[in-house]
Amino acid sequence: MTKPTAYLCFSLILGTASPVTLATPISAVIGLSDSQIVEASPAQSLTPISGTWQPLTKNFMPITHTQSGSVGNWLEEVGLKIRLEHKQRDLNFTGTLTKVDQNSRTVWLSINDRPTQFPLDDFYLIPLEKNTPKNEHNTIPYQVSYKTNQLTWSPQQSLIFENDQVTLSQQALISNNANTQIDIQNGLLHYSRRATPTLFKAERSSLAMSDAKPDIHYQDNEITYPLEDNTISIPAYSTTLIALPSHQSKIEQQTQKASLHTYSNTSGEIDLRFYNNVRFSLPSDGFPGEYNTFWKKGDLLIPSNSVVLNSVRAKSPLTIATNKSHDITGYLTLVSASSEKLPNTQVWKAIIENHSDQTHAYSIEHSMNGIVELLECEQVTQPNAKSLLIEGKIKAGSTNTVTYKVTLKN
Repeated sequence: MTKPTAYLCFSLILGTASPVTLATPISAVIGLSDSQIVEASPAQSLTPISGTWQPLTKNFMPITHTQSGSVGNWLEEVGLKIRLEHKQRDLNFTGTLTKVDQNSRTVWLSINDRPTQFPLDDFYLIPLEKNTPKNEHNTIPYQVSYKTNQLTWSPQQSLIFENDQVTLSQQALISNNANTQIDIQNGLLHYSRRATPTLFKAERSSLAMSDAKPDIHYQDNEITYPLEDNTISIPAYSTTLIALPSHQSKIEQQTQKASLHTYSNTSGEIDLRFYNNVRFSLPSDGFPGEYNTFWKKGDLLIPSNSVVLNSVRAKSPLTIATNKSHDITGYLTLVSASSEKLPNTQVWKAIIENHSDQTHAYSIEHSMNGIVELLECEQVTQPNAKSLLIEGKIKAGSTNTVTYKVTLKN
């Protein structure tokens, strides 16, 4: 299936100021909780996570960075004339910013040569002088890599069932949590729930981006998806939804399954709770994770259970329980037992009813409290030492009865 090229952007506008746009596109390996950025020094497009800077060259000039985060703009104005404006009251002060204390969340302003302390979080900073960029000696650009949590993504995944077909639909929701527009070129989505060494990831990702193909890759125990070569622009404080490969498969088998565990002293009718299980195989690899399931009726999608798929590999059969069955019901009864203790011989009867207008396949897994030594019934098989499997088909509007005898031992 050809991958769509359209991008849908949903923007959340915060405040009234116009967002700043980054000068040049960046290369990014976008992760679920943080991203690995590769760009030229000494520019810093996004806020790095402390301790994640990696120069991608042996000979590099020293890089000095002031504290980032909520006090970054304040630190750049130390020694310059500024105005403080209260966020809620009609109150302002003008003077020279002399000190910023991040621990106590305070700033010091020299007003008429008198130092005055103010709470940092209560005031807006209004610069009054042109700020001369620091570290002008470091002007030789070279590649650096760093982590940031201002750029992340989350998979949006669904399984849509219609007649005898299932469609795997995948999208990526990319989030920009920075106050600047992010332009991404040669981007790579990275699906990982664990941390990997920063430098190793940066080097491997650079190679992966240079050989980008529009498909989900499983390589070196990592799952990646290269974005298209054209630049993706994500406005400040917004999310962008992009299409990922979608696949359609034929439903290979649909079975109403129930499972239960019984003991020697079990008595009375035991309800069988059947769930609709669908089996299919995918033509291509997909992302693992949580999938929403739907049954399609015309133009409508009827929601069912969400399922977690730990492995979504090509040609590997998947069996998922979409929802509780409302077509098949039944119950299990212990007819007789030779003893309340093991060893003993038991006779069981299963009643299965089909309330629909079509034939259904059913399966009942009956786990027991002992080792099955002898089994008497052609319709029942023994998948392991302590359980039985009752399988069959039931016609529309009919009832099936299965009686079987077992001998159990310790």
